[in-house]
Amino acid sequence: MNITSEVKEQILPKKEESRAEKTAFLFALVKCLGSVGISGGKTFLELESKHNLPVITAVGLIKELTDISVEYGSGGGKSYYVRINGEDAGKVLSLFGEGGLFSTFGSTDGIKSRLQAQAYARGAFLASGSAYIPSEDGGGYHAEFLFFGEEAAKEFQKLLHRCALNVQVAEKGSYFGVYAKSENAVSDILAFMGASDSVMQIADVSAMREMNNSINRATNCTIANIDKSQATVIRQLEAIERLKASGEYEKLDDKLKETCVAREQYKDFTLEQLAAKMGISKSGLNHRLAKITSLGEK
Repeated sequence: MNITSEVKEQILPKKEESRAEKTAFLFALVKCLGSVGISGGKTFLELESKHNLPVITAVGLIKELTDISVEYGSGGGKSYYVRINGEDAGKVLSLFGEGGLFSTFGSTDGIKSRLQAQAYARGAFLASGSAYIPSEDGGGYHAEFLFFGEEAAKEFQKLLHRCALNVQVAEKGSYFGVYAKSENAVSDILAFMGASDSVMQIADVSAMREMNNSINRATNCTIANIDKSQATVIRQLEAIERLKASGEYEKLDDKLKETCVAREQYKDFTLEQLAAKMGISKSGLNHRLAKITSLGEK
């Protein structure tokens, strides 16, 4: 059963994500769909896809991250594209690091955090990914990302390996695929990208096929929620680090400093556990952490 469309709807960029995450998402779209060249002595960047959603998403991110107004078109309904010329193309490419991550087409050296890696994987899936799970008629589990070159595919494989995701690389015609075929591996990839509904759908399929694996079903159902909680904690810790690095930490009031210390000391605690440890209400702690995250990201 093809669940590609459902997954793509779940992994689109979110308003509350950081600039670094959105940049990583856009980088993946450009890597998978883009081409860079020179026409009339000027650099141009062009993205093309058989599907409208990746192109619309790229246009939105480019406008948000660079203030460049770009237009997209369609080639008779068979493909969708966006073309950026001259200085505007340079502005977009400069988002990906000094000299551009694009200078080495396969490089993902600029992807520094787990949240950025998740955003990059989501962008790659939106651009060229596919996912299948068993249906009543049979079939197996399969998740795949397609890249133009072997170097880009192997760099992505290394990135996912660093995030404890088991994937393989294989040549597929003029493309190279980064793929997983087992139930657990596909479920882990979807959970990593935040496709919670699809993770639960896999768990339901598994339960229907093997009635005696209820423990495994429960585990798969909670993967997405656990990942979301981990992402929230990571965001909080990164915000605290930025506050300290900028000197703004010392300007916090005593309650916020106390919360920072507690979060750093008990990284694995849930919101409920940390609130109990500090002797304050869950809502009160959530308010403090939200303020810390907001200040850090500003």
